[in-house]
Amino acid sequence: MLITPFFGEILILSVLAICCLRTYFITNTRRDSLALFAPFAVLLNVLQIINWGFNISEILILIITIIVAGTNWRSFIRFCNHLYVDEYSTPFIVSSSISLVLIIFMGVVLHINYPRLISPSKYQVTVETTYYNKDSDVNYSLNTELFGNKSLKLTVYSPEETKAAETDKIVLFVPDKRASTIAYQPYLVLLAKQGYKIYCGEFGFSTLTNSSRFRFDPGLRFKLIHQTKKAENEAEFFEHNPKYYLAYAKEFEILSKIADKLEDSSKKFVLVGDASSGRCFNRITNPARPISAAFNLSSVSDYKTSGFGFIEYTDPLYAKLRFGVRGNRTYFVPSYAATLTKNVIEAVK
Repeated sequence: MLITPFFGEILILSVLAICCLRTYFITNTRRDSLALFAPFAVLLNVLQIINWGFNISEILILIITIIVAGTNWRSFIRFCNHLYVDEYSTPFIVSSSISLVLIIFMGVVLHINYPRLISPSKYQVTVETTYYNKDSDVNYSLNTELFGNKSLKLTVYSPEETKAAETDKIVLFVPDKRASTIAYQPYLVLLAKQGYKIYCGEFGFSTLTNSSRFRFDPGLRFKLIHQTKKAENEAEFFEHNPKYYLAYAKEFEILSKIADKLEDSSKKFVLVGDASSGRCFNRITNPARPISAAFNLSSVSDYKTSGFGFIEYTDPLYAKLRFGVRGNRTYFVPSYAATLTKNVIEAVK
C-alpha cells in the first residue's frame, strides 16, 4: 500500500466526525471524554503539515479543525475540570451538525480527488528512503538515530538488476522547492522502469538558511509559492533571487558526493531538475564526478504543472484549482517526460 497524505487527511476527518457525532449518541450524564478528540485533531493536523507540507486539502481541513476545536473548547475545559455533562445545548448541537456537514463534504471531495500514484512493484522498481543529518554546509551524514535534524530526505528508486546492468548512467534528481518528492512519484517510477537508478534528494530549505531542519518549514514553501505566483515572470523572480540557484547547485553537489560513495566508479551521473532546480546546472562547480547529461523537466511542453511536480496524479484537487489540469489513466505526461529524459541520457555515450 502506498503511503500518501490522503490517509492522514481521512484520519483527521474521522476524528472530527466522532467528536461531532457524540451529540447524537451520548444521552446519559457523564464526563465528556470525547471532547478530547478536538485538540487531538489539532495535533494530527500539525503533524500532517510537518510531514507533508501545506496544500489546499491541508488548509481546508485545518480550517474545519479550528472550527470544531473552537466549538468544543468549553467542553474540553469542563472535562479537564472533572465536570459532568447532563445534556448538550441547542446551539452546540446545531454548530456540531454544521461542522459534521463540512466534514462529510470534505471527505467526499478527498474521495473524488484521491491521489493516483503508481505502484513501484508493478514495474519491478524498489524504493528506499533514508535521512541524512546536516553536519556543515557541504557535509551530510547518514542519520542513524530516531531523532536528528534530518536535513536531507534521500529516496532511491532502483530498477530490477538485469535492467540496471544495461546502462552505466545514474540519475540525480533534486525537486523544485515548491514541491516534494512524492509530487514526482509517477515520473520517477516510470524513469526507473527504463533501467535507471535514481537518487532523489529533498533538502527542503536547509541549504537556503542556517537552519539544519529538513522541510519542517511549510511556511517557507507556502511563501515561495505565493511569491512566484505574484511575480509577473517566474524565471525573472528566480534570476533576481539567485540564492535559490546557488542552493540547488549545492544540493546537486552534495547528492553527487553521496551517490559517489555508494555507486561503482564506472557509473556516470546525469542531472534532472524541474523549473528553478533545472536552471542551476551551469552553477554547479564541484560535482563528485563529471556530469554526462542534464535535463530540465520544464522543457516538456505537455508538462503544465512545472515547478510543482505531476500533481494531477499526486494532488488532483490543487492541480484542478491552480492549473485546471486533470490526470488520465494512462499517465501520459509523466510517461512522456520519462521517455524524453531517456532520449537525452542515451544521446550521450
